[in-house]
Amino acid sequence: MQNIWNYISNFGTTGEDRQLSQKFVVLSNQLNFVMFISMFLLLITTLITQWLTHNILSYGTLRVALTLILSFLNLVFARYGHTKLSRLSIIFLPSIVFLLAPILIGYVQEEEFTYYPYVVIGISIIPQLLVHPHKEKFLYWFSLSYYFLLVIFIDRIMVQFGKPELVEPGMYSYPIVERIKTFYPFYKIAQIGLFLFINADIYYLRILNFRFEYSLNKKNHILDLKNKELTTQRGKILLQKNIIEQKSQDITSSIKYASRIQAAVLPPINFLTEWGIDNFILYKPKEIVSGDFYWGFRKQRKIVIAAADCTGHGVPGAFMSMLGHALLNEILNNIEVENAATILNLLRDDVINTLRQKGTVGETRDGMDISLCVIDKEAGKLDFAGANNPLYMIRDGSLIIVEADKMPIGIYYEPDRLFTNKTLEIKKGDYLYFFSDGYADQFGGRRRKKYMYVPFQQLLLHNHNKTMDLQKEILDNTFAKWKGANEQIDDVLVIGLHL
Repeated sequence: MQNIWNYISNFGTTGEDRQLSQKFVVLSNQLNFVMFISMFLLLITTLITQWLTHNILSYGTLRVALTLILSFLNLVFARYGHTKLSRLSIIFLPSIVFLLAPILIGYVQEEEFTYYPYVVIGISIIPQLLVHPHKEKFLYWFSLSYYFLLVIFIDRIMVQFGKPELVEPGMYSYPIVERIKTFYPFYKIAQIGLFLFINADIYYLRILNFRFEYSLNKKNHILDLKNKELTTQRGKILLQKNIIEQKSQDITSSIKYASRIQAAVLPPINFLTEWGIDNFILYKPKEIVSGDFYWGFRKQRKIVIAAADCTGHGVPGAFMSMLGHALLNEILNNIEVENAATILNLLRDDVINTLRQKGTVGETRDGMDISLCVIDKEAGKLDFAGANNPLYMIRDGSLIIVEADKMPIGIYYEPDRLFTNKTLEIKKGDYLYFFSDGYADQFGGRRRKKYMYVPFQQLLLHNHNKTMDLQKEILDNTFAKWKGANEQIDDVLVIGLHL
């Protein structure tokens, strides 16, 4: 039923009378539909009653049928776009068909004198609902004037065209007319006053409604303009978003390809195993490419191993790691391995020269921290040198910290200071650990603090007797648990050796 109501209500709302407000068209259709249903039910009830009582059809039944046909035709007119004709019909024709036409052909009953004026007053509300008092002034005031005159003269028209009874010899009238004749002026004044009061109130309320609608439409227009502006801006933002996403995807693809190059340049993760050293390498870049790198070189009976942490992470750090890796290979290919400090001194000079560092104010201080050792297993000794990063050795259940020099590989305020070489005796069963600062500096835990070096040392000491693979798994799981939902703040590199 709701679908039928909506369907009929929208007859002609997109038709030829586009200049009319759609709400008047919708309301006209709804009134016609209500009148059609009402007259249909009334007609069926009347016909059944007359059939049961064996009465012939009356003028009253005929005018109900005519009003039913009228409302149906109005809906047909609206359906095919003639909404103005449909509105004019429902404004004027119900009063003509239901009231004036029966009166003009002499169908007047006595009781109609009491209620016909009030029926006219009720019908006069229709133009108030369907006609705009400002945009359709002529039709509005003409229709109200028509109903106003009808309220005044409906009684006289009924007396003029009706068939009254014989009251006295030679005098025909209706008994009710004779009864109200004494107070007829007051009776008519009351009807006129009621007409004016009802229509004036409706007119005032409609004016207020129109003002409210105008204000609302103005605000809606402003909102529509803002919505269009927002839609345009949203379209531009989405376009920029798509461009950024595409560029981000291109950059990410390039970085992923760069990571493949970096992985190809670095030694295989199991290179120490191939050299006969029991080991693990925990390597966790913060981003796709890493600023930390591990490196190894075997020359004659000596093995050189390093864990380096370059300035920055991601792409800048990766550039430095590639540079450091290449410079270390060049140094070891061109000189005899003397000790660890010599290698770091040469590496620092090469980094300074390659980056053209002069030590001037505002100059970038790119470089790296590194721990490097030269292992001679046959001689049972180890040479170590470090730039900020120390070496941990665990022997007989004790952890020994081999301190590094507190200066980086790169420009430094003491340019003539050399790295210190530290020679240690090594024996079978010793454990060596090289690392960057990424593991100990990771924020996490319930208080979101750094992991720190003391817990890191205790973790290594507590698990050093386990296999290298198990130690790596424990370190990895501990790091993940500590980090939790926090972001990894730096590249992580830990190298463990079991001699």
